[in-house]
Amino acid sequence: MLGRQTDGNQKKKKRSTGKNAVLGNTKMAYIYILPVFIFLGVFTYYAMAFNIGISFDSWNGVSPEKIFVGLDNYMKLMKDPYFHLALKNTTVYFLITIPVQAVLGFLLANCFVNTKVRAKGLIRSIIFFPNVVALVVIGTAFNQMYNFQQGFLNETLRAIGLGKLALDWTGNPKIALYSIIIANIYTYVGFSMTLYITGLLSVPKDVMEAAKIDGASGVQSTRYIALPLLKSTHTTVIILGIVGTLKTFDIVWLITQGGPARKTEMLTTMLYRSYILEYKAGYAAAIAVVILIIALVLSCINLYFQRKDTDY
Repeated sequence: MLGRQTDGNQKKKKRSTGKNAVLGNTKMAYIYILPVFIFLGVFTYYAMAFNIGISFDSWNGVSPEKIFVGLDNYMKLMKDPYFHLALKNTTVYFLITIPVQAVLGFLLANCFVNTKVRAKGLIRSIIFFPNVVALVVIGTAFNQMYNFQQGFLNETLRAIGLGKLALDWTGNPKIALYSIIIANIYTYVGFSMTLYITGLLSVPKDVMEAAKIDGASGVQSTRYIALPLLKSTHTTVIILGIVGTLKTFDIVWLITQGGPARKTEMLTTMLYRSYILEYKAGYAAAIAVVILIIALVLSCINLYFQRKDTDY
């Protein structure tokens, strides 16, 4: 009888010990993730709420005095011709940049995964290299390369007898925006390539082998099997492209500073100009809210069409 009671007590102790261990692990887990929540709360959600709040104020960003103006900043923004120009440039920017980056990234990834290429790792590293270099370096390099008088591009054209093709790549309003787009594609195509390489490597080999046995060519296998199975990868590339494009500032500012005559003005450069150069903190905050809304809307639309799709 005494032995049974002892066994029962031991079992109860084990259960209580197990529960305490679980509770202890749970507490430790919350302690570990607490800094993340604090960081997000302070530097993301509080900053976002603060920005939305000052978008309804007239404030120079320095003085403690803020004047509540309601929707006045947004009304001025809608009537500002420079805002319309910046919105147009940003739209053109991502309508060209995102598809080109996605297509080039996929083609490069498919080449590395499905064909035999010498020095594959080295070439991949070279293509991806701009992603680990500071954007200040890349922007400065393209600024120098595009220089009309002594830039590498025009000097090369003159050296090979094609001096007539030398252009003012950043001073000509008709081509300045496209010069920046080229710089952006060069910078980020390696990241798209890496995402697609990961996606292609996740495609089941037996599916591709079965298609090959059935007589499908490499192009057909890529078009009818690989591409449909990479829909979530496409979603990731598009969403990151949208967010990245709407955040583009460094390259544009370092190459053209929004010129000539604001022909390369983006929403981000207009935000910077309004806040830092013109001391219109409330107006700049309204621009930031518009950028946030555009990013959320475009991302939600993309997710809506892709929500039921998975890689396989």
